[in-house]
Amino acid sequence: MNASRLNFSVYLGLFLAQWLAVVCNAFLDIEYGSFAKEMLFWGVVFGITLFVGWRQSHRTTAVGKVWQKGVLFFGLLLFVFAFMPLWGLPRAGLYLLAMLQASYNCVTTGRREMNLGLLVSLAIVLFAASHYRADWTLLFYLAPYIVVVVFCLVAEQIQRRGQDLKRLSLGTPSSQGQGAAILAATAVIVMMGGGLYLITPQINWPYLDWRFGQVSLHDSGGDTEQFGSGSQTGSGQPAEITASDQPPGTSGGDGEGQPLLAGSRWPSPAEMRAAAKRIHMPAWQAAAINGMANFSESAEQVLTPVAAVVFDWWEWLKHWLREHWLAALLGLLALILLAIFLAFGALLREIPWVLWLITQWDYLRLGVIGRHARGETAAHQYYRAMSRLFTLHDVPRADTANTREYLAQISRRHRDARGSAAEITGLFEAARYGDKPLADAHIRRMRQLYRTIYRQL
Repeated sequence: MNASRLNFSVYLGLFLAQWLAVVCNAFLDIEYGSFAKEMLFWGVVFGITLFVGWRQSHRTTAVGKVWQKGVLFFGLLLFVFAFMPLWGLPRAGLYLLAMLQASYNCVTTGRREMNLGLLVSLAIVLFAASHYRADWTLLFYLAPYIVVVVFCLVAEQIQRRGQDLKRLSLGTPSSQGQGAAILAATAVIVMMGGGLYLITPQINWPYLDWRFGQVSLHDSGGDTEQFGSGSQTGSGQPAEITASDQPPGTSGGDGEGQPLLAGSRWPSPAEMRAAAKRIHMPAWQAAAINGMANFSESAEQVLTPVAAVVFDWWEWLKHWLREHWLAALLGLLALILLAIFLAFGALLREIPWVLWLITQWDYLRLGVIGRHARGETAAHQYYRAMSRLFTLHDVPRADTANTREYLAQISRRHRDARGSAAEITGLFEAARYGDKPLADAHIRRMRQLYRTIYRQL
């Protein structure tokens, strides 16, 4: 039994994740012309089964179990009479796994079933991404899959937090606010993950050597000298791959017969246009690829002079560092020491005996001698001195607390000083937010109140 029912946004994200996972595998066989029909079939299967799960309450019902058994039987029939004759193993086994997940969708009512559904979709996506026919065009379906998985997880977490707030009687979250929070959190997580991926060095499969000398399916197709020991066969002869031996997804050259190395670099505009002309490529995807090719050419024309300037500056910087490496090292050490000293100074302010010394200096300078600034700056000085004084006596001010919230904390802990603290707070707010400058009489009054609070504490 699950504690709570998943909302519609979670089911929507789960549907898109499972559907896109199977679409990634169907895209590998796009040359056969059945891609659109397969997309429609799996969309109907996952849509109906997840709709059955969504229509149930927070517990599994008899209707869901009947649907589960029916979809399971239908999936077994498809495996025997359709999947095996058409694709064989292991692709037929993968689609059988998708049908098993579709039957499980009928009883998906809680967080545990949602996580299992996302895990199965991840396994299906990994099969497609590791296939030898997979290339950069698969990103049109792989990138949205990553986004919708993050969306699904974020939607479930925000729903749980909203239910916690409602259970504790802290408020009733609105659907509009939850939707905005889900979209914002998804965008931030995806952008941060993408940024970390871009700055992290990645291993390119074509450059992994094989000590026995056999060239893998991801090889460069005859350019054997760049692979070192992996370019020689076991008999000492160079390994060669003809055009017919290359996997379908790794060709698509730039017009000069140069193959596209999977994962080695981003394709050129000519390679993009060649990919857009593949047989049975969806019209929207071909148009997007051609648009990317046009944009890449325009960006290259604009960024080439900029890159040349940046390269010149980089060469100048490397030359300067070679000549002044000692000065650069000493400057870096000085910055590190400065950061350490600043952090140590902030830490000292939290130590009780250091805070006691600061409060004594505040009282001597502001309370006894009366050496303070004028106007709003003086009000700031007295208010900060009062805050440090109360912090020393176990009423620290939180970073998120405003003046009235902090005054309420003081009133609960030190009732004898709440009158003086309230008056100082009012004078400080008048100086900070008022339209008239604070008079000298008000500053003198803040000094008297501060001395009174010091004696009371």
